[in-house]
Formats: sequence, C-alpha cells, structure tokens
Amino acid sequence: MLKKIILFIVALIVLLLIIAALLPAEYRVERSITINAPVEKVFEQVVDLNNYVKWNPWSDQDPEAKSKISENSRGVGSVWLWDGAVIGKGELSIVKLDEGRSIETRVEFFEPMARTSSGFWKFEGINNSINVRWAFKGSLSYPVERYMGFFIDDM
Repeated sequence: MLKKIILFIVALIVLLLIIAALLPAEYRVERSITINAPVEKVFEQVVDLNNYVKWNPWSDQDPEAKSKISENSRGVGSVWLWDGAVIGKGELSIVKLDEGRSIETRVEFFEPMARTSSGFWKFEGINNSINVRWAFKGSLSYPVERYMGFFIDDM
C-alpha cells in the first residue's frame, strides 16, 4: 500500500511539472481608460513620480510603506523606491519617454521575491479626451510561478 501511495505522489509531481512546462513563461496585464481631460494634464500625473505615487493602486495597498522619490522626479532617470510590510521592497524607474505620447518603465522587486518587470503607458488624444493604455509584463519562472500566472491579472 505504501508503494502505491509513493508512486501516486511521484506521478502527480511529474504531471504537475509537465503541465507547468506547457504554461506560458511570461505574463502581461493591460488596461485602458478614456479620460475627459487634456493630454498634458493626464500625462503629467504619470510622468512626474511625485504625482504618480499619490493615485496609483500599488501605493494604496500599503499606506504605511516608506516611499522615496529621486531628486529628479519627472522623466527619464527618475526613480521611486518603496519599502512596506505588504508591498515589499522595490523600485520603479522611467527608462524611456516620448513627451505627451508614451512612457516606458522598469520595475524591480527586491523583496519578498527578486524580479524585474517592465511597463508602458500610451496616451492617445480622441476629440477632447485622451485614451490611456497601460501594460505591465514580465517572466514567470518554472515551475511554481507558471501556475501563479493564472492569478496575476486579478492581482
């Protein structure tokens, strides 16, 4: 009986590893919204990290987290560092910028798990409004994180 139980457990582990190998190795989360405001005003809320930390959902998850923004808070090279009990420790930096049109970011998580991801913002004027599209992407390690990929969109 013990032999059958051990064989079942081994078979289950092998099956889970095979399934993990077939799951995507990368994730991507994307959202968009149309805002009734001038592009300059909306763009400034993202490109200046002093504004960004006031409204972004990551900050809301851990209001007690320590936050530090580089002296140059706007544009390429600006950095936001955070350290919190809930959101862990990491940094977001602006790596590329097309004024009024797009922003590319790099996000590095240090704790609780080390990982690097990238993101972008696209701003497109539509009549008197602006469509803002945001995406975040990164890799998923084998095997456990591949299963976590099912939940990233909800996170």
